[in-house]
Amino acid sequence: MAKNLKSIQRREREREELREQILDVAMSIFTKEGYEAVTIRRIADEVEYTPGALYSYFGDKEDIVFALVVRASKKLNALFQSLEALPHPLERLWATGRAYMRFAMENPVEYDLLFIMSAPIQKMAECDFDETRTAFHILRKTVQECMEQGFLPRADADAAAFAMWSFVHGSVSLMIRKRLAAIPEEKYDDLLQGAFNFLMNAMMPRHQETPAIMLSAPKVLAKKKIGKK
Repeated sequence: MAKNLKSIQRREREREELREQILDVAMSIFTKEGYEAVTIRRIADEVEYTPGALYSYFGDKEDIVFALVVRASKKLNALFQSLEALPHPLERLWATGRAYMRFAMENPVEYDLLFIMSAPIQKMAECDFDETRTAFHILRKTVQECMEQGFLPRADADAAAFAMWSFVHGSVSLMIRKRLAAIPEEKYDDLLQGAFNFLMNAMMPRHQETPAIMLSAPKVLAKKKIGKK
């Protein structure tokens, strides 16, 4: 009995390892060659399995792309959840914004899959996908706390959180998609930092002062080039 259990566990582990390998290969192809290059046959060749074997893991290409979206969402959610321990809501809000921009700029392909590409949208709707809601709920909760403690003006928390999300999403999307030809790439870090600081300070009531811990916070991004698809 114990031997059979170990055998089942080993097969499940091997199956999960192959599933992750398939996703790694799909992401590599997508990053280097784009969405159209990601096919079941191409992935099968890379992992040295038959296309038929891959269909026992994923129904089609869209299933693979959707699995990549889920994986990217979990990475972003984990990043946001790690900041929930910060007790000061305004510090948490600044840290959340910076973390979001850092995630986008350091993982441009995954960010593209999550928030820019239209290909996974239908699958997300069909599966009642709620992974991306987690990050928004964390942001909304933090915004609400900032309002309650007087760090932000009273408003609808959903609308305020959406406004902040839209601002940082637009900023990083312009950079990821190379829509800022007039601005050298080496200035992206300072531009993002400055734009986010401007937004945060503009939202704060006149009687509030930015806590010193926010003013001395580190840069948003690591000094690295944005990857190309």
